[in-house]
Amino acid sequence: MATPPPLGVILTGGMGTRLQPLTPDLPKAMVPLLNRPLIAYGLDLLAGMGLRELVVVVGGSDEQTGPCALEHTPPRTTVSLAVQLEPNGPGDAVASVGDALNARPVVVLAVDTVLRGADLRDHLDAFIASGAAAWLPLAFTDRPKEMGIAEIDGDRIVTLEEKPQEPRSNLACIGLWLLAPEAVERVRRNSTINSKGESDLTGTIATMLNEGAHIGGRSFAGQWLDCGSLVGLLQAQSALLEDVPPMTFAASGSAAHGEVRTESLVHVAGSELRGPVLLGEDVEIEDCVLGPEVVIGAGARLRGVRLEHALVAPGAQIEGGEHAAVVVTTKGAIVSAG
Repeated sequence: MATPPPLGVILTGGMGTRLQPLTPDLPKAMVPLLNRPLIAYGLDLLAGMGLRELVVVVGGSDEQTGPCALEHTPPRTTVSLAVQLEPNGPGDAVASVGDALNARPVVVLAVDTVLRGADLRDHLDAFIASGAAAWLPLAFTDRPKEMGIAEIDGDRIVTLEEKPQEPRSNLACIGLWLLAPEAVERVRRNSTINSKGESDLTGTIATMLNEGAHIGGRSFAGQWLDCGSLVGLLQAQSALLEDVPPMTFAASGSAAHGEVRTESLVHVAGSELRGPVLLGEDVEIEDCVLGPEVVIGAGARLRGVRLEHALVAPGAQIEGGEHAAVVVTTKGAIVSAG
C-alpha cells in the first residue's frame, strides 16, 4: 500500500519566555514580523514544501492563534487545529495531533523558525528517498553550546547532542523535523524526557540515533531566521526589510529617504522616514524621525519619537524619546533588544 502524503504540523505552544514582554499579551504565533504574524510564515513554508494538509497545535489557553491560522490558510491546502492542553514539550505537542499522525511521514515546524532563500523540497525529497527514520535540516550557528548540534557524514547524522559543552560541529537544528512513521510512533509512545520533565523531540531523535537508527540531514542552503527571542526577531526584521520595494511617499511637511512602504489610511505629519521603513494600516505619526529598519504595527500612534532598528507592535502608543534596537509592546512598553 502506498505511503500517505506527508502531514505538516506547526508547533505554536511554549511560554515564549525569550519574547517577553511581547508575550504573553500576544501568543508566540501572533508576534508580528513585518506586520505579519509568525504563524503565517510557518504555513507558507510548509505549503511551499508541497504539503497540502497542515495541522496547527495551539496551547490550551490560546484563543487567538487558531482563528488567525485559518485566516492565513495558503491556497490549495487545508488547515486544522489540535490543542496541547499543557506545555509539556514539543514531543507532547506532536502527539496531541492524534490519529492524523497514523502511518505517515510528518514534517514538524516550530513557529518561531523562519527560513528564506532556498527551496526545502529537496530536503523532503532526500528524506523520503533515504529511508531514514528522521531527517534534520541544519544551519551554521556561532552559539553551538546553546543549540542542538549535529555532526554529519555526507547526508547522514552521526552525532546529535543538545547544548553540548564540547560541540563537535557548528551545525544546529533549526526547528524543522522530518519524521518517518517509526519516529512519529516513538515520539507518541516512548519519547525522551529532558531535564525540564518535557517530551523532547530532538532528544528522542538523538536517542534513536544512539540505538542505531538511520538519521539523515544536511545543511540548509538559505537563511535561517530564529525569531524566538527579541534579538532574533529584530535580526529577522532587518533581513526581511531588504525585500521591501521602494514606493513613492508624500505627506504634508514630511520627507522620506530609501525604501518606505505604507498601508492605507496612514497619517504622517512633520516627520522624516529613513528607509527601510514599513508602516501598518491606520498608523498616525507626528513630528517623528523613523529609521532605518523600523516597522510600525497597525493602529500605532507615535508623537515626537526618534526610532532606529525598532519593532512597534500593533496598537502601541508612545510619545517622546530616542530609542535604538528596541521592541515596543502593544501596551507601549519600550524594551531593549540589545
